[in-house]
Amino acid sequence: MKKTEIRFSTEEEIPVLKKIIVEAYTPIEPILGRKPRGMLETEEKILERVENQTVYSVLYEEELIGTFTIKENTNFGLMEVQKIAIRGDMQNRGFGSFIMETAEHLIRLMEKKKIIVETYEDHKQLVDFYLHRGYKVFHKRLRKGNIVLVMEKNLWRED
Repeated sequence: MKKTEIRFSTEEEIPVLKKIIVEAYTPIEPILGRKPRGMLETEEKILERVENQTVYSVLYEEELIGTFTIKENTNFGLMEVQKIAIRGDMQNRGFGSFIMETAEHLIRLMEKKKIIVETYEDHKQLVDFYLHRGYKVFHKRLRKGNIVLVMEKNLWRED
């Protein structure tokens, strides 16, 4: 995507990152019947991810429009893409796919063979998005009354 840059987030961006995350997760509240964890994001949590260089900023024409985090999921020993968020006015323009392609590339560079994401079973649009990108459900669990799907994708061909 021309005019789009992905790089590590900075401390100065934290208030905007928080706003983008909270706004992106707000439409999920009626689907779940409660606030998703993304709506409970804090600047302190983002600062920790900035310091650990696990949070990324997505810029379009030099304007911050999105974010995502890559970190190890210790339950499964796999790299996970989390807190994917795109500013509302920039959604449905291919940035989600671009984020996932970039995250998958970054995790390949770490020489990891698989990637995982989590989403709520009730969020059909996101489930379909990940299925379309080649992710498969490999684990389900209950979180505060909602089923969470853990989805994985092989990043390397198994020859």
